[in-house]
Amino acid sequence: MCVRYDGVEVDETYCDALTRPEPTHEFCAGRDCQPRWETSRWSECSRTCGEGYQYRTVRCWKMLAPGFDSSVYDDLCESAGLARPMERKACKNKACGPQWELSEWSECSARCGTQGTMKREVRCSVEAPLCDESRKPSSEKACSGPPCDRRWTASDWGPCSGACGEGRMSRFVACRNLEGKVISDTQCDPAAKPLAVHPCGDKNCPAHWVEQEWDQCDASCGRGMKTRVILCAGLENGVYREYPEKRCEASQKPEEQAACFKRPCSTWFTTSWSQCSKTCGAGVRLREVKCYQGEALAQGCDPASKPEARQTCQLQPCPTEAPEEDCEDKATANCVLVLKVKLCSHWYYRKACCRSCRLKSP
Repeated sequence: MCVRYDGVEVDETYCDALTRPEPTHEFCAGRDCQPRWETSRWSECSRTCGEGYQYRTVRCWKMLAPGFDSSVYDDLCESAGLARPMERKACKNKACGPQWELSEWSECSARCGTQGTMKREVRCSVEAPLCDESRKPSSEKACSGPPCDRRWTASDWGPCSGACGEGRMSRFVACRNLEGKVISDTQCDPAAKPLAVHPCGDKNCPAHWVEQEWDQCDASCGRGMKTRVILCAGLENGVYREYPEKRCEASQKPEEQAACFKRPCSTWFTTSWSQCSKTCGAGVRLREVKCYQGEALAQGCDPASKPEARQTCQLQPCPTEAPEEDCEDKATANCVLVLKVKLCSHWYYRKACCRSCRLKSP
C-alpha cells in the first residue's frame, strides 16, 4: 500500500509506481485440518439385466500440511465420528431375457498320458428356441490325462478270518499320486491293481471263488453299475495260486456286477460372469448359480461342489490422486492467490481450483 510519513494509507498516485514491490506471500499453519471422506463416482451396475450392485471407492483424506493433501488410514475419519459413505448400493435393470446356463466341466475322460474330452451341460434359462444358438457355449473340449506318476499302494494284510474256503485276509489298496495323496482309482491302471482280498487258512486249500472289493460306482449321481473281480484261487503249501475258472465251476460264481445308486442327479448351473464392478483397482464380478434336477429347480446339489457366485477382479491400479469431482472451485481454497503464485501445476490446487485453473490455461 502507499502510505505517507505518519503511516496513514493514501491514494496510490502519491507513490512512484516503478518502485512498487511485488506482492509477497508465505504459508502459515492454522488449526489442524479435520479429516474427511472422499468418494469416487458410482460404477456401472454389475449386471446388465436384473438386480445387481454399484460400487465406489471411499477413502479418508486429510490436509497434512500446506499444499499436501493425502489419503490416510480410515480409522482417522472413524475416530472423528464421521459416518462412512456407502460403498455399495443395489441397482436394477430390465429383467434378464433368455441366457445360456452352464454346468461344471466333467473330469477328463483320458487316462494318464493320453488325450480325452471334458463335457458339460449347456441349457437355456427359458425355452431352448429363445436362446441365441450362434452364441451357445461349447459343451465339449479336448483335455490331456494326468501325468503318469500315479501308482497303486497296498497296506499290510489283515488277520485271517476263518478256515480255508471261507477264510479271507484283506488289505487297503489305493491309487496315490507322487505326494502320497489318495486319488480316484480311475487314475491308475486297472490291470495292475493289486489284490485286496486273499484266501487264507490251511496249508493246502482247493480252488474256490474269491471275491475282490467292489469298485466305485460308475455314476457320480443317480443309478449306475459297480463291478468287482472274481478269481478262482487257492493255496498250495500255504502259497497263493490262481486257477482256470473251470476248476471252480462246481459252485456258483458270485455276481461280478451290481446296481448302485448315488444321490439324485441334481446339477449346479451358472450364468456367464458379469463385468467387473470397478474400472480400476480391485472389484468384484458376479454370476447366478442355480441347482437343477432335470428341468426343475432343486435343493439336492452337493454344497461342497457349489461354484463361486462372486469373484474378485483386479484391473489397472487406480490413480493415487483425489477422486474426480465436478470441475468447480472449492469455497475453502483461495483460488485468486493460487492463480497469482502459479500453483495450478500442483495436483491438489489443480483439483481445488479446477475451474479457475482450467480457464487460465491456454
